[in-house]
Amino acid sequence: MLFLCRVTVYTVLGLGSLLVGGLPQPCPPSCQCYDISKVFCSEERMREIPAGLPGNATQLFFVETALNSLRSGALGSSTTLTKLVFLNNNIQVLEAGTFQGLPNLTELEVSGNPLSAVSPGLLAGLPSLSKLSLGSNAIRSLEPGLFDAAGFLQDLRLRRNKIEVLPPEIFHPLRHLHTLDLSQNAVAELPPGLFAPLTSLRILKLSDNLLAQVPPGDFSSLGHLSELHLDGNRLAELPRGAFAGLGRLRRLQLQHNALGSLHPAVFSCLPNLTSLSLEGNRLAALPAALFQGTPQLLDLSVARNRLETVPEGVFANLSEVQTLALSHNSLAHLPAGAFRGLSRLTALRLSHNHLSSLAPGLFAGLARLAALALEHNRLPRLPPGLFDANGELVRVGLAGNPWVCDCRLAYLLGWLQGFADPLAHAPASCAEPAPLQGRSLLEAAEQQLPCRGAPGEPAPEEEEEEEEEEAPGQCAYSDAEGSVHVACDARGCRQLSLHLPGAPGPGLPYRGAWVLRSSCGTLHLSVSIAARGGEGEGEGEGERVAVPAGASAP
Repeated sequence: MLFLCRVTVYTVLGLGSLLVGGLPQPCPPSCQCYDISKVFCSEERMREIPAGLPGNATQLFFVETALNSLRSGALGSSTTLTKLVFLNNNIQVLEAGTFQGLPNLTELEVSGNPLSAVSPGLLAGLPSLSKLSLGSNAIRSLEPGLFDAAGFLQDLRLRRNKIEVLPPEIFHPLRHLHTLDLSQNAVAELPPGLFAPLTSLRILKLSDNLLAQVPPGDFSSLGHLSELHLDGNRLAELPRGAFAGLGRLRRLQLQHNALGSLHPAVFSCLPNLTSLSLEGNRLAALPAALFQGTPQLLDLSVARNRLETVPEGVFANLSEVQTLALSHNSLAHLPAGAFRGLSRLTALRLSHNHLSSLAPGLFAGLARLAALALEHNRLPRLPPGLFDANGELVRVGLAGNPWVCDCRLAYLLGWLQGFADPLAHAPASCAEPAPLQGRSLLEAAEQQLPCRGAPGEPAPEEEEEEEEEEAPGQCAYSDAEGSVHVACDARGCRQLSLHLPGAPGPGLPYRGAWVLRSSCGTLHLSVSIAARGGEGEGEGEGERVAVPAGASAP
């Protein structure tokens, strides 16, 4: 005797025609049968396995029925059945021997039921079983011996139950297991040696339990493990040897725990790690050597912690990293070499921090950076030239900062007009000065930008006593010796005064180059002066002044 199926979901199950050879197949009234071998039963009033199920079925599904128990012999016997699913029913009892007559069953799922216990003899007579799912039930404990008859099981899913305690030897028969999912339970402790025999395990999920510690060596026998999920627990610390023996681990999930600090060598034995999440912990600092043993990292998140800064060069060994998330921290300062070594970084998230300024060369080594999130910081301006080394950068999030839209913002506004994705920065607006308050940065870019200091700061023309009086909206650039002085506004440079290091005469032509600075930014200036031949030999006058078009003027 066998089971189940409904017309409304046949496309999801990949089931075929209801007809074979032009004739409908025999099927119980409460079920639908497809391609002779697939049966789907979904009848809210169904309280027992219906009679008359096709004896040659290979896949049977019971979904959202009133079945409340499965008794021994209720399914009869079948040598063709390979997949059996009970999903979102009302099953509260599974008797030992229920599936004994199904020697070729490879996949069994009993999920979404109020099932609170599983008999140790449940899996008897299933020598071919490779995948077992008992998720989303109400199972509180696993009886010793439950898996003794399932030695070839490769995939075991027990997520979303109420399991509190794991018997130390419960998984010992499962030497061929590849995937073990224990997430969303109430496990508070891992007994010593629990995973010792699982030498073939590839994926271990312990997410959303009550684990407060991971003793050193608990995972040391899992040499083939590629994924370890420990997120959503109560881990306050990780001993140095927590991940010893996991040389093939590629993905480590540690987010949403209570980690307040990390041992500098805790990840030192993970040379093949490609994804690491430390998001949502209580980390106030990162050890400078934390990532020296993880050179293959591609994705790293330390978002939603309590970081106030990061050590210079902490990411220097992560040349493969493509995404780095540092958002939702308390970052107030980033050293100029904070991101040194991240040569393949494409996305950097620094939003929701306390940054009020950025070092001029902060992003200098990030040639592949394409997306940068700076939203919701305290930035009034950015240093000129900040993105000059980021040729692939097209998207910069700027909203939620107190932008001061004066001439010192000219570099950023010009860059936005020429390179950035308009959708990325459209919400960003000016906080000052008053005439531009609330205007978007793109609107401000089209205005005559004032060049006055922010409240409490000296105006640019007050910074040096020897500077000439400036017209409104101008900035004065001078060299350290005061021999060159240039006045510029948002449209270009209008005034130049130059004191040569000697009287012009036989020393012509004269050439000079300077890097000039002001509160508005940096200007690269080159000047050449040459004598023009007159009527008499040796008579010469005239001069030529060149200000390069590529100068960093506002």
